[in-house]
Amino acid sequence: MRLHLLSLVASAAALLMVACDVKDYTPEETGIGLGGAGGASDEATCARGAAVVSSDYLTSNVSLLDLDGTLLSPSLISSGSAAAGLSLALGGDVALPTERARGERLVLLDRYPASVITWVDLETAEVPAQLSVATGFSANPHDYVRVSATKAYVPRFEGNLDAGREPLDQGNDVLIIDPSGPAITGRIDLVDAMAGEDTRFFPRADRAVLVDGLAYVLLGSHSEDLLESTDSRIVSIDTEEDSLNDILVLGGLQGCAGLALSPDASEIAVSCSGAWEGDSVANVSEAGVVRVGLLPELHEIERYPAASFSAGAVATGISYADAGRLVFTTYGRFAVGGISAAEDSLIELDLESGESRVLLRSDEAPFSLGDVLCDAACGVCFVTDAARDGGVVHRFGVGAAGLSLERSVIVEGSLGLPPRQLGWF
Repeated sequence: MRLHLLSLVASAAALLMVACDVKDYTPEETGIGLGGAGGASDEATCARGAAVVSSDYLTSNVSLLDLDGTLLSPSLISSGSAAAGLSLALGGDVALPTERARGERLVLLDRYPASVITWVDLETAEVPAQLSVATGFSANPHDYVRVSATKAYVPRFEGNLDAGREPLDQGNDVLIIDPSGPAITGRIDLVDAMAGEDTRFFPRADRAVLVDGLAYVLLGSHSEDLLESTDSRIVSIDTEEDSLNDILVLGGLQGCAGLALSPDASEIAVSCSGAWEGDSVANVSEAGVVRVGLLPELHEIERYPAASFSAGAVATGISYADAGRLVFTTYGRFAVGGISAAEDSLIELDLESGESRVLLRSDEAPFSLGDVLCDAACGVCFVTDAARDGGVVHRFGVGAAGLSLERSVIVEGSLGLPPRQLGWF
């Protein structure tokens, strides 16, 4: 999300943010020589490992873990890197795609204001390509969906009120690119998905997944200044026609920004914080988790209001631990004067019974538990924790009785950057 919106959460966690000088690692300390990690088959059942983005919102670093939580590389690439092929250094708002990386390259989304896609070779830590998706404005790319070897979708969170100066500069869209170039080839306008809403609200394209020729994109539906929002929605896009296929309005749910695909790819889960309205506390009455079926058309399966978890607004981190369980984080809050008034929570939700339990709470400072990433096939979940022990990634095992914490890993010790984002490779 845009950095000044992120400050609604991140500035509340200012005690965690420490700007630092980012060092440049030697080749032996990066991802070089990972023993063929980049050559695994796309058809492999399990992910090869997890990429971790650590950031203080000024600088970023990408580390690699294997499924056991063993550190493969403390710094594949960072804001201080001088990697071969890198012409635009990484900024402080770097994210990873929702989908698992394929082949030998990891995709990085340098969001706001940079608006750059960076491909990094997992084996050599070199950068074979970078592509600006700004087209004249800070487009803020929020995800990357590979459709084919020559086609990918990039949801752009921002719109451009001064469009018409460059080709494809309208924003509020899904940009179409050819990653083999790389080059921009077109766009899919999402404004029609807001039909019937007040014109001050824009799509705000966020996370996305691809299933059987349809791309499912989550729309946050915020105003231009991000201080207001309306009901979030999900759209499906026909990847052959590059056109809107279906629209589902999530009535009563606002600030939806987390998206996860079920293990059998029959449904998606969406996490919603509620409207922030310029405050550091979201409207919990508009928050929750909703499961959405994909076929024959988009439809709600079940909704779980945030109030039922006895916690705060639901955060963006969400994942299926297995076919019957979701894992997600909730936001804590600060009281006046910066004192912690409520902790973040990591929650496990049983989809059959609707019962939930708290697996972990933040270490005093709210807004520190972050992203959640589970590999249902291999029974493992990772969770970022920006505060505990200076910042760690927790590894949970998934068994018949649920999730259990097995170890906590410091992914990078010298830069002082807390872990924020996760992605599979």
